[in-house]
Amino acid sequence: MANWIDLVSLLATLSVVGGIIYGIVYVSRRISSSVKATKENLKSRGLTISDKGVSVKTSKHFGREDYVDATQRGVIKAYNAATFGKPVNPSMSTTPTYTKTKSTTPPGAAKLDRQPSSNGSIEEKKKRGGLFRRTKEQESHES
Repeated sequence: MANWIDLVSLLATLSVVGGIIYGIVYVSRRISSSVKATKENLKSRGLTISDKGVSVKTSKHFGREDYVDATQRGVIKAYNAATFGKPVNPSMSTTPTYTKTKSTTPPGAAKLDRQPSSNGSIEEKKKRGGLFRRTKEQESHES
C-alpha cells in the first residue's frame, strides 16, 4: 500500500520527466522552424538547399562566347603582367658588351647587371608595349 509521500514523489518525478520531454520537443520544433525559415529566405535569394546539395539560381546565362572572352581577358592580363622576354631597362642593348678590365667572369661570357623584376611604372609599361601594341619607337621607325 502506498502512502501519500509515495504519491507526491511519483507526481514530482513524472512532472520533472514530462517537463524535460516537453522542453526537448519545444527546442527541436523551434530549431526546425528556424531552419525552414532560413531555407525559405535563401530560396528567395536564389539558393536552394536540399539533401543532395546546394543549387544557385542566377539571372545571367553565359554562353560559349562569354567564356571565351573572359578567358582571353585573363590570358592578356597575365601576359601584360609578365616580364619574361622584355628588357627591364629599355635603354640597355640586347647585345652583350665586353670590357677589357679584369673581371671574375669567365672569358667570352657577358657581364650582365641583374635587376629585380617589378611591375614598374605606367610609363615603363607603355614603353615596353605588349603583344598587339606598337611602341613609340616602332611607330617612329615606320613613318
